[in-house]
Formats: sequence, structure tokens, C-alpha cells
Amino acid sequence: RVNDVLHRAAKIVTRIVAEENVKPVMEESPISGGIRYGGVMNRRLHSIPFRRIQLYISYKGMERGFKPETVDAKNTSRTCPMCGEISKPNGHVFKCRKCGFQADRHFVAAWNIAMKLLMCRPLPLAAKATDEFKEVERIVIKS
Repeated sequence: RVNDVLHRAAKIVTRIVAEENVKPVMEESPISGGIRYGGVMNRRLHSIPFRRIQLYISYKGMERGFKPETVDAKNTSRTCPMCGEISKPNGHVFKCRKCGFQADRHFVAAWNIAMKLLMCRPLPLAAKATDEFKEVERIVIKS
């Protein structure tokens, strides 16, 4: 049952990527062997099929003629995309202590992953102009 859901999700993702002609980017496998949260929590975390869905997206993508890129996701939800400052996580909203930038942490992580892929510097936007980002729900990188 889980494999069926993963295959369906991967099929949807690869269809959207092909239709939109975008470059798919995935973080490197987020669960490592070094996690020590205790027996029950470790079993729960390691039972989540992160890597499996990535493999399904990769092979279904190759069938459609594209290969997803992988990026190290370290600190992507903690690094300010405007000034590069690393801040402590505090709930779902990222707040930069240095420049005052605020946005959803998932948005910040997606933006930083895209920036890592493109090997760009933080955007030179004023912190006041970043209120417009609150309405953004996804980032699409045209290839």
C-alpha cells in the first residue's frame, strides 16, 4: 500500500516537472544513521520512506528524459536568503536576527536549496520588500 502511494506521488511529480519544463531538485537523504532519539522514535523516523520516493522520482524522471539534482540541505531552513545569517529555528516562521527578513521556514528552505543549486549569492533585496513573499507557495526553477 505504501509503495503504491509513493509510485502515484512520483508519477504526479514527474508529470508536473515534464509539463512545466522545470528542473527537479531534491535534498540529499535527510535521515542518517547517526540519529539518536531513542529506540521507538528512531524506528519511526527510519520507517519513513524518504529515499524510496526519491528513487521513484529519479527513475520515472529518467523515463521522461530528465534527472533530478540533489543538494545538501544542511541549514537551508535556518539560513537567511537575504543576508546569509544562520538563525535558530523558532516555529514555522523564519525570522532573521540580522536583517529582519521573515518568511515561512519551508519557503526559506526551498529558496536556499534553489540558490545552492544555482550557486548564487543571497538576493540583494531590502528586508521591507520581502513581505510580498508571504503569498508565494512554491518555487519553480525554469531549466
